[in-house]
Amino acid sequence: MRIKIITLICVLWMPLLVNANQSTNGKWLKNQSQYFLNKGDYPKAIHYGVMLRQLGESNHNATYQLYAYIYLGQALMMNGRQQPAKYYMNKSLQLALALHNNSALCSVYNGLGLYASNVERNYYRSIDYYFKGINTAKHCGNTHLAAILLGNLCNVYYWKQDPEGLKYALECYALGHKQRDAYAIFIGANSAAYMYYLNHNYTSAIRYIQEAEAVMHKNDFYDQSLVYNLLGKILAGMGKNDKAISEFKKSISFSKTASASSIADAYLGYAHVLMKQNKYAAAVPLLYEGVKVLDKYSNVIHRYDLYEAMSQCFEHLGKYEQSLQFFKASQTEKDSLFNAEKETALNEILIKYDIERQKNEVKQTKLEILQNEKQLQITMMGFFIVLIILVGVFYLYRRRNKLYLQIVRLNKDALAREKMLEEEMKQLQRDTDKLDTKYAASSLTNQKSEALFIKLNRMMRENRIYTDSLLTKEKLAEYLGTNRTYLSRVINEQTEQPFTKYVNKFRIEEAIRLLSDPQNETPLKAICAELGFKSLSTFYTLFQSTTGMTPSQYRSRAKET
Repeated sequence: MRIKIITLICVLWMPLLVNANQSTNGKWLKNQSQYFLNKGDYPKAIHYGVMLRQLGESNHNATYQLYAYIYLGQALMMNGRQQPAKYYMNKSLQLALALHNNSALCSVYNGLGLYASNVERNYYRSIDYYFKGINTAKHCGNTHLAAILLGNLCNVYYWKQDPEGLKYALECYALGHKQRDAYAIFIGANSAAYMYYLNHNYTSAIRYIQEAEAVMHKNDFYDQSLVYNLLGKILAGMGKNDKAISEFKKSISFSKTASASSIADAYLGYAHVLMKQNKYAAAVPLLYEGVKVLDKYSNVIHRYDLYEAMSQCFEHLGKYEQSLQFFKASQTEKDSLFNAEKETALNEILIKYDIERQKNEVKQTKLEILQNEKQLQITMMGFFIVLIILVGVFYLYRRRNKLYLQIVRLNKDALAREKMLEEEMKQLQRDTDKLDTKYAASSLTNQKSEALFIKLNRMMRENRIYTDSLLTKEKLAEYLGTNRTYLSRVINEQTEQPFTKYVNKFRIEEAIRLLSDPQNETPLKAICAELGFKSLSTFYTLFQSTTGMTPSQYRSRAKET
């Protein structure tokens, strides 16, 4: 019973201990904050953002504080808490600039751009922030953040109903494929579909939105509402109203995780389809729902469009007072969003961005040219080095080959001279046959020593006793009628070689003679055995030390001469 109680206590306390450990792990808290922000679960993103901020403040870790401010600013804004959101965004901007953290600064500009468009109704300031973020991201090589910023920039162009954002959408799309970044591809495809939709190019729009949908499902991205809303708009533009309504309903079903602007736009698209069918009374509740969503999260995106649509509905329903009321409201929203001064400021921003982009493209082109030139130089250097090595190897090969051939010729000449010497030795042998071949046991005179050596050489050359693999000093001394001691002394005095080396010299000479004959095809193993060698390795070693070549190499060179 006690064991069960202890086990139960451990089980109950284990999650608390794990959570306590994780709450002190800054990287884990940072990842959790970012994860729930990306998933659209803003309360949880705020929860972990607060924990990350507290950890950073207690540990005096400015980096943790910086990212906590970024996540809190964006999550609070999307949750409709605008005042604290702007406070954290301003704090994050100051800290990112102080720490010179360009990667974080990109995220800060992204958050400020969202705040300017969603809360302050200032599309032009939003665009300015996005361009700053894009340039910063490109300078620090963060293509993922650059793609996100380009996607958000395209959203502003869509809200402005300006198809000029297409070039930025395609830039984002190309960047995603170049870097193999699935989320960048998703954002780029989705943004391109928006722009083609504004241009009434529904064929291209449907192609891009279907790619975005496929990437979304494959990678489990959370922006389902955005995709289905746009798909509904494209289908409505193609006159497929029933399918469009189905997509709008699907988009609205993701209201818990989607942004307020996406849901409001889905209600607006749904209402527009009903208005085309003259179902104005049915469209009004949908438009009210869209306004309600925006009010809940203090979001201004699409408010102008919703008011304008409501004015049209009430006009067709004969409710002119309400129609006028919403018309005035729509004009107020419109005036706050668009004016000539802001358009001029926007054009200046675009000119600056295009100049900066052209400078970056020229810089990138120069860098690529330098890299190509450097690569060419390295390749040419490598080619010349390889060429020099090949020439050196070929020269050494030719030189060694000539040396081998010269050795073979010398050996052949030596064999010819050897035959002449054999004839002379036979004559000398006839002269020494008169000498007594029996020697005293006490010592050898010089004359007797020379006579014994001549007899030994004759026995070696004529009887070829060196071919006996079992030949020993005792056996050879017995053949000569002397003893092993005298025999060793004679060999040492006459050749300055030990017995084994003296015998092997005859064997190698015979091997050279055989291998110098181009017609001789006797296998090397057979030659080795016939000449009295007990092992092939000994034969190879002695032959190579004498000629500088292995037996097989010598045979090949002999056939060339």
